[in-house]
Amino acid sequence: MFALGVELMYRGVKIGSPYFIALISILPELILTIESSMRSNYYVALSTVLGSVVSLYVIGISFFGIVHFLRWKSHFKVGKQREFPFIVVTSLLLGLLPLFGRLDFLWGIIFLILFLFYSAIKMTSTKINARAIPSLLAGGLIIWFSSGWLLQDIFSISSAFHIPPYYVAVFIVPIMSNIQEISTAFRSKKENVMREFLLGVINENVMASTLLLAIIGFASGINGVELNYLNPMIEISFLVGTLAYVLVKNGEIRLSDSLIMILGLLLFISQFYGKFIIL
Repeated sequence: MFALGVELMYRGVKIGSPYFIALISILPELILTIESSMRSNYYVALSTVLGSVVSLYVIGISFFGIVHFLRWKSHFKVGKQREFPFIVVTSLLLGLLPLFGRLDFLWGIIFLILFLFYSAIKMTSTKINARAIPSLLAGGLIIWFSSGWLLQDIFSISSAFHIPPYYVAVFIVPIMSNIQEISTAFRSKKENVMREFLLGVINENVMASTLLLAIIGFASGINGVELNYLNPMIEISFLVGTLAYVLVKNGEIRLSDSLIMILGLLLFISQFYGKFIIL
């Protein structure tokens, strides 16, 4: 049901800008983050956000870059974009989090300010076909109601395999919520469409790194939520974000860049493999 809601939302929206792509794309994670935070499952919410940060960069650079090269036999030229400096800022903030040891209300304010500043710069006029509104609303409602079931599935898998639920969430949720980006890349036959979706993925990542973390920070209050168990995930998110900026700052994604990002993914997975061995 969750995946059906995601598909309906993508089908129902007539895309007008990369910012609008991101605004729609982030709704599944947004709903699940709110749902998890309302139930005080802050580690699940954080795992969802951090998993999305890593997976979106991998999708954007590795997957999109390889698909583009195989289809057009050339580097993926995207130009220098205003989003790129925000990749650095959000990555640095993630890198600082482990030093403070917790995500709390004050961090929520910092992330919210960054999100509002980013949105003010990126906001552009978009047009939505009125016929798309029913699909958009239906998709949002399905995601909202099925998010509780998805959370229950996460805890069921956690119990069955004796794995902490936040490690289950870090794999399941990004796959469920971002499968449409992968499908669209396969179906796309035009370079400009691929470019728009790439910028949409980057926009979505900046939003995930600001708005969603702000929500968790506000929900956790002054005392906040300790980050000890999630420090490896935060560190990998910081490293992958920094690597993403280094690879795309010249305005193009080369095949070698995609392969380097895959190595970043393997490093990400190895962190959890080590944890599973310990558990």
